[in-house]
Amino acid sequence: MNLADVHEVIYTKEATEEKYNSASDYYHLIMGVFEIKPNKEALDLVDIKNGERVLDVAFGTGWVLEKIVRYVGPTEKIYAIDFSLDMHRVAKERLKKEKMEERIIFTRANALSMPYKDNFFDVVFASFIVDLQKIKDIQILLREIKRVLKPTGRAVIVAMTKEGKGLKKLARCFYDWFYSFWPTIFGYRASSRPIYVNKEIEKAGFIITKEKLSHIVFFNFPIKIVVCKK
Repeated sequence: MNLADVHEVIYTKEATEEKYNSASDYYHLIMGVFEIKPNKEALDLVDIKNGERVLDVAFGTGWVLEKIVRYVGPTEKIYAIDFSLDMHRVAKERLKKEKMEERIIFTRANALSMPYKDNFFDVVFASFIVDLQKIKDIQILLREIKRVLKPTGRAVIVAMTKEGKGLKKLARCFYDWFYSFWPTIFGYRASSRPIYVNKEIEKAGFIITKEKLSHIVFFNFPIKIVVCKK
């Protein structure tokens, strides 16, 4: 069984709403710490402007939402979508502590079929969600992001990648090998896996305008950050 087949089995069994609900209180400790570095770099690369309408896809614990609020100015609302009820709870609690909850328009729905109008957002932020999808659903998600993005807008995609040399390649090969043995911690099991990020983005009809090869702290797994437009 190759990595793609293993991922399909694991995704079907575990990457469900129940998985994220059970891990919601610990998710920031499990994955958030590892995602902070590339997410910071993605926010810098996409360069959100004051007054722009922004969507955060699969917002999780709300760490990125908290940062986006500071970019868009004092009045603009930020849109946020996630299918996990408990992730909504955790993110709202986080933003309430920062007195930012009223700035967010939360939507509970599947990112593969988002309840937003065509050409609606200036910026779509999608971090560690494309590489989480079933292989057959990657293009569905990317085309849905493209649909809701304005003709003049831009999307930023953050995902594990098959790119990278030296230590990054070694770390990625180890991840590929260890993937089927990855442990479940606090009800959560990592489901993301390296993909050909640029290839998938271009296949969806996007034009890449900026890109950066980053990595996850500690493990050095390679992460691709891509800013693209229609």
